[in-house]
Parts: sequence; C-alpha cells; structure tokens
Amino acid sequence: MSIVVGVSPTTGSPSALRWAAAEAQLRGVPVKAVMAWRAPRPPAGAPGVRPPASAGLGSTDQPAGARRQLREYVEAALGASDGVECEVVHGSEVTALLSSARGAQLLVVGEPQPGRRASMMSSLTAPQVVLKAECPVVVMPGSVTVTTG
Repeated sequence: MSIVVGVSPTTGSPSALRWAAAEAQLRGVPVKAVMAWRAPRPPAGAPGVRPPASAGLGSTDQPAGARRQLREYVEAALGASDGVECEVVHGSEVTALLSSARGAQLLVVGEPQPGRRASMMSSLTAPQVVLKAECPVVVMPGSVTVTTG
C-alpha cells in the first residue's frame, strides 16, 4: 500500500507532493507520484486534405518527456526523487488517478490554482476523484505551503 499523489503537468503540485511525502513518512509507506499524459491532437487540416505522413512521428518520445518532467517536479518539491515511484499514465487526469490509486492508503490531489476557471465544476479533477475514489482523498488548497523536516 502506498500514498498516491497526483501531479499537475502545469504546476507540478509542490504542496501536494510535500504533504504526501510527509504523510507517507509518518505512515511508513512509499509515495507514488502520478501524472496523466495524453497524446496531442493532430492539427486540423483543410477539408479533403490528408495530413502529412510525418504528422505522427516523434510522438513516441512524448511519454518519455512526460516522465522526465514528472521526475523534475518531484525533485523540485522534495529535493530528491529517491524512494518516490513516478508513473505517467496515458489518459485523463481522473482516470489516471483512480486507476493508480486502487489499493492505495490515500490519494492526494492539488486544488486548481487561483484564477483557473472551468466551464463547469464537474470538469475539475478534484471533485470527480473525491466522488469516485476507492480510498480516502486529500485535496490540497493551492495556497498552502508545506514544509518537510
């Protein structure tokens, strides 16, 4: 069993990572940092025009780039990534977090940053995860500063 923490590809979720690491240390369990990844949509072409044959090339290195970015976020928040399992999951944020948190003791997610707007509350990750998770969920407010020590 572990503590799973969702990491935003835009903010890096530093407060969620630090809180999850501190809680994992108290419980004596490992931390798994999870970031969702989706393949970028190909650019729309003119009607009746086929996209260039090279449009799909290079997509194989994008998951590796996401893994590298996740590791950098973990190191920036915690000082080192040793002992933190980093997992990039293909799909939506909600699906990635729910599947990675199966069997976890706890799931930690970050609140959207101030100023972020969504067209509907249901499109936000945290409320969906809270309703659907099979384990307890902690939602970190974006303005919280957590220190480890």
